[in-house]
Parts: sequence; structure tokens; C-alpha cells
Amino acid sequence: MNIAIITGASSGLGKVFFEKVTERYEELDEIWIIARREDKLKELADGYSDKKIRILPLDLSDKQSIDTLEMILRELQPNIKVLINNAGFDRAGLFREMKTKDIYSLMDVNVMGMTMISRSCLPYMSKGSYQIITGSIGAFAPLPWRAVYSGSKAYVRFFARALHEEERKRGVNIMLLSPGNMNTEMLRENSVGGKLSIFPFLNLEKETVKAMKKAEKGAAAYTPRAFYKTYRLLAKIVPSRVMVKFTSVESSVPKN
Repeated sequence: MNIAIITGASSGLGKVFFEKVTERYEELDEIWIIARREDKLKELADGYSDKKIRILPLDLSDKQSIDTLEMILRELQPNIKVLINNAGFDRAGLFREMKTKDIYSLMDVNVMGMTMISRSCLPYMSKGSYQIITGSIGAFAPLPWRAVYSGSKAYVRFFARALHEEERKRGVNIMLLSPGNMNTEMLRENSVGGKLSIFPFLNLEKETVKAMKKAEKGAAAYTPRAFYKTYRLLAKIVPSRVMVKFTSVESSVPKN
């Protein structure tokens, strides 16, 4: 049974990935969609009655959810052709004022959840399969007022690049996607304009398709748009002690 798995599928980038996966890979036997909100997953699946959609309402910050997914994988033994490891969490603000539960949630989803989805699924991927891991331009340089988020995405960046090399020899591609501004629920909850408003927004439909094409060809990383590619280059050239003077997103953080 050939399948695709998409995490964080209930909204934003994950939802668009789901839509484009259904269009691009008509030969798949099933598409598994994972997110915390079961009602949103059902609403999404209802729009694709001609497809075999498996709804998995799992909270990837919870180890039991990972155990549940692993149990299903062991039972069904699918061949995972496409894995969109996209679930993420963000909370902006001054670190010392952040709620403890938000810090834990951010690290549990962005770091542990992403890592354990990879660990659970990779044994069921084979030559020609690929995984796209959603990172962020926030990994290129430290972001004051989003310190935990940018730190978590720096982990994602290094993890994905190392995993690409590990899996390359057996023909499984791991690609890091590093998007910039996206008109998604997560961004709207954590930004009120300010400095971030000058960053161009991505066309999600266009960039998800482009990301899948690059992953199919074995690319290790993809950063959409010239603006963000230039930002990535600057972050490589300019020392972080200098970059951090300009990367603060304090002006974009919602005030309580």
C-alpha cells in the first residue's frame, strides 16, 4: 500500500500540501492526514470523497500520539512515498515573559514531534520516497522576541541536513523547506505587522508544488524567493553578533 503522510494538515501550509499531494500523486492508495483538531481534518477530508483519506487526530507534542502512529504503521506496513513533516508551533514574545506551557509546547512540537515523526516513518520509506521537513528562515539567524522559535528551527535545519546525508545512499530524499512569511493562522496569531510586514508573503500553492518537484529530484534544501535566498546568504556572511542587531522582531509581536 503506497501512502502519503502529512502532519499539521488541518490548516495553513499543511492544508495546501494536502491539496497538492492529492492532485500530484493520484496513484497513492491512501493519504494520511495528522493534526490535533479532528473536526478540521474531517472537514478537509469531506472535500475529497473520491480519495481514500485516513484521519489521524494526534497531538505530536504527546508521546502517546507517536506511539499510536507507530502501532498503526506496524499493523498496516505501508510504503510511505511522501512524508510532509510540517506540524509546527509558534509563540512570539520576550523570553522571560513567555508562559512555561508555551515554551514546552513549542519545543515538544517543533523539535521532538518533528524528530519522532521522522523516526517513526523512515523505516517504511524506500528508494524513490521523500520527506519534506518544514523549517523556517528563522533558522538562518537568531530572532530576538522569537528566541525559542528560531532556536527550535535551527535544530530542524541541522537535523534535516544530517538526515539527508544518512538517507541519500538508499535513495530516500530528505529535503529542508525554509519558508518565509505565509498568510497562515499561526503567523496571524503571532504577528501584528511591524518589521515582519516588509517581508514578502509566499504563494503557498506555487511554493508547495515547487518544493515537491525539488524533493523528487533529490534537493537537500529549498528556500523560496530571491528575497529569502538573499537573507540566507547574508546570515552566512555576517556574524550572528551583528545580524542579531537587525533581526529583532519586537515591533511585530502582539501586545498583551
